[in-house]
Amino acid sequence: MNPAELLKKVASFAKQGMTQKQIVEELGFKTPFTLSSRLVKASQATGKPVPAFKRKAKRERRIELVEVRRRGKGEAFGVNIPQEPLIRAGAKTGSRFSVKASKGRIALAMR
Repeated sequence: MNPAELLKKVASFAKQGMTQKQIVEELGFKTPFTLSSRLVKASQATGKPVPAFKRKAKRERRIELVEVRRRGKGEAFGVNIPQEPLIRAGAKTGSRFSVKASKGRIALAMR
């Protein structure tokens, strides 16, 4: 397939709303990297831009903000963790976590 045909096919697939993975499968390439490199070469050969197509959507990372608060008397303080992220992690009543702190970050890992 010549470079102009490749660009034309990818543009038509993109207009149909196909993702990069679907275009790779349709054209018979082994990996998305192969498609990308062929598109760049075709673009350089023809002088036309690479058509925009959908890539696999990334999972949205939801960040919960919590505040360190004083607890009890003296110098005690702590953090309340919202229920939703605990549920997403699969925590239940009685679940145990290990706590790791480094470089200004605190990580919880279920045991």
